[in-house]
Amino acid sequence: MKNRIPRCIFWWITLFCLSASLWSQDGAGQAGAFLRYGIGGRALGMGRAFVGVADDASGVYWNPAGIVGTKRFELASMYTNLYFDSEYAYFGLVIPRISDEVKDKVARYFIGPSSAIGFGWVGLSMADLQQTTHTGVVLGDFGISENAFLAAWSREEIGTWGILRYGVNFKFVTQNFSGLQSSATYHSNQVNRDWSGGMDVGFTFRPINAPLFNIISIRYLIPFQFGFVLQNLIQPTWNLMDAHVDRFPRVFRWGVSYRMIIKDFIPSSWGAIRNFFGRSSILTAYDQEIYQRNDHGHYVGFEGYFPFSQSGLALFPRVGLNNRTEGTSLGLGFTLPFTKEALIRIDYAYNDHPYLPDDNRLFLTIQMGEEKGSGYFKRMSEREGISSHEVRNYLLRILTEYPNDYVSDAVEQLALLDDSSHVRRYYELSGGLGRATWLFNEAKDFLKQGETGKAKSRAEKAIEEYKPIFLEPENPLNDGELLDYGESLIIANRMEEAIMILREVEEPSLRSYYLLGVSMKAMKDWDGAIEMFQNGIKRYEMEQDLNSMVCLSFLGLGETLLLKGEYRSAITTLDILLKNYSKRLDLNYPRYPILEDGFVVDEAQFLIGLCRIMLREFSDGVEAVMKTERYYPKLEYGQFVTERSNELMEILITANWNRLDLLAKQYLQRYFSE
Repeated sequence: MKNRIPRCIFWWITLFCLSASLWSQDGAGQAGAFLRYGIGGRALGMGRAFVGVADDASGVYWNPAGIVGTKRFELASMYTNLYFDSEYAYFGLVIPRISDEVKDKVARYFIGPSSAIGFGWVGLSMADLQQTTHTGVVLGDFGISENAFLAAWSREEIGTWGILRYGVNFKFVTQNFSGLQSSATYHSNQVNRDWSGGMDVGFTFRPINAPLFNIISIRYLIPFQFGFVLQNLIQPTWNLMDAHVDRFPRVFRWGVSYRMIIKDFIPSSWGAIRNFFGRSSILTAYDQEIYQRNDHGHYVGFEGYFPFSQSGLALFPRVGLNNRTEGTSLGLGFTLPFTKEALIRIDYAYNDHPYLPDDNRLFLTIQMGEEKGSGYFKRMSEREGISSHEVRNYLLRILTEYPNDYVSDAVEQLALLDDSSHVRRYYELSGGLGRATWLFNEAKDFLKQGETGKAKSRAEKAIEEYKPIFLEPENPLNDGELLDYGESLIIANRMEEAIMILREVEEPSLRSYYLLGVSMKAMKDWDGAIEMFQNGIKRYEMEQDLNSMVCLSFLGLGETLLLKGEYRSAITTLDILLKNYSKRLDLNYPRYPILEDGFVVDEAQFLIGLCRIMLREFSDGVEAVMKTERYYPKLEYGQFVTERSNELMEILITANWNRLDLLAKQYLQRYFSE
């Protein structure tokens, strides 16, 4: 006949399990319920939404994949009294990025700079439980304890798609009934201790350039992280006092987290407020749990991060909600530096339970050693003997630590190593001068393709980056950067601002004179434009004309003189242009104006004819205009004149000069409106 535990013992065990049942509301009677009580001040303060985060010592418990993201060697501890005099405790440690010096490929895979190990212990115990017989005779006291010893390993793989982390957690669990006395229904030589083993697996993924995700600006994408964990993939079991085997249930959880950098959501014009928040952030997390046949569990949590110094002093307020255990969770944590490379973090978590007394827990964490953050990845990227692939991966890790002091440098280096479409996204993250330069170059490329709308849009974005830098107290922009800023303003058709910026250039150059001439001509400052174009032409003897700006200065000067009514001077200038600059313009000539055929000679010849007509030299004027067709039939204005040659010849034959005068004005209006 099968032995039975005395009824009083049965009820004590039932009461013990009931506390787990009431706490978890989803694990009544299940083996391993003590592993569902939750650990970690951050996780509990955030309502247990932590699978998509898991970047501290409690990650050994929540999702082993996350522990490689821990910033320092970390020791964490917790001790609390739960219900019915039960005691619950945790101790854990994580060693992230174990060794930089390992050379062997196999060893580097397991204990290298992309791997982490962690260990933990979770214990639940109840003591001084009274053992009686079925007749009520007291036999003595006994205790129950359950323990789990955890060993986790995690590794990180990096690519342009993103950062994938995967990890495994091996668990060794024990259960012990101590102090039970022999009775008519129980013999003390029966098994009252059991042990078993199991395994969890987990993953996290942080997208960078992954398909589908790359439509989102990298500045707002990098803070996303997805997490997945399957607990008890290999199921531990209890087998106590009878032949029944009780398996730990499998639990699947997935989660997503997003760390919102507060300043990135504040308009750039609110500079003082953006500076106030600095690197402060709000972490939002959501988990969903699929647990046997129970309703899905939903967990939502928030954690603020408000640093007060670069030494590590920071405050962490937290709040969370879920439908599985507590109603509302609240938490507060702060870190205190006590040496140059060591911090203490103290966390408090409050959980409101619908049936049991409120739960209050304190946690102590010690963080030691070099911070494995952006500075560490910067140092690793500069090591001798590593491949460009490794360099790129370390630089990508710097980006995912945004915001930090090395992002801009990392983007500049990635611009030399990575695909151009990716580089554009990286500059979105770094902002500032690097992004401004990239946007300006994109604007010029769009002008080359004749897409003026896109060029203007890119130029406007470049201006947004240049402006706050220019307005800094000592204006750190050098002459080249000021010229790029000014040219961006020209592309955006903001000529008055362009003139102001270009006048800040300390060392005049052919480019600065030409751009000032273009801006002043657009503002109808004829004298100023004439002076700038003339100064640009004079620079020809002092510097090499790489982008056909001397040629364009002659054209701009001739156009301005014509607009001012100085037709003789305009003809003289344009004649010089015809004699000296008959070749195609350089491919990278500034597109102000855009010359679709890449030549200026047809424009010069056409304008000479119009100038003569405006001087009332009608016959010579028509002849000069007709030369545009004769000499340059395949160029833009040669074709324009060809389409109107019959009309011009009729006017010349009939000597209808009034009509010619009106026609010349229409031609000029069309020319300068393009």
